[in-house]
Amino acid sequence: MSSFLFIAGTPAVDFVNTEIVSEGERVDLLQTEQDLWRWVRAAGLAPAGPPADQPARPPARLRQAKELRRHLRALFLRGKPRKSEIDAINAALARGHGSFRLERKGGVYRTRFAADSDDPLFLVAAAAAELIATADLSLIKPCGGTQCILLFYDTTKSHTRRWCSMAGCGNRMKAALHYQRSREGRE
Repeated sequence: MSSFLFIAGTPAVDFVNTEIVSEGERVDLLQTEQDLWRWVRAAGLAPAGPPADQPARPPARLRQAKELRRHLRALFLRGKPRKSEIDAINAALARGHGSFRLERKGGVYRTRFAADSDDPLFLVAAAAAELIATADLSLIKPCGGTQCILLFYDTTKSHTRRWCSMAGCGNRMKAALHYQRSREGRE
């Protein structure tokens, strides 16, 4: 189907953006399990190439991924998690395997979780958990474009970003404002 958008600044929010509006209609870019795997690899959450395991019931995993996406969208729009959203993330995290490692970087010791799982739900949930634990969720914002449902993580210095992308919604909104002002000036 359509190519994926990576404009949010973080994989967890980009995953939510696998549902878009095109020509006024809501479009789900995750139509098949292969789309889910393509997205996970394109987002850099899994190495390129075929998945290590093929699920017994692909529609179940795709349905679960869309349910996780729904929970993440609600959480990001609200700016703070509810128990049901944390439960959904934790359920996806439980699908993974791995271990903690102690690493030294620049004279400082830190723990790091090394994932041994390539389950797409686990990989998305791990990215979401990391974002929730380390980021200011109030900086996840909806695009100000008309009919746009995309979200982004505002990393601008002044935190005044308004559009999912300047090339897309930003230019369209500026052109619409210019057109409106020019019409008002003629009447």
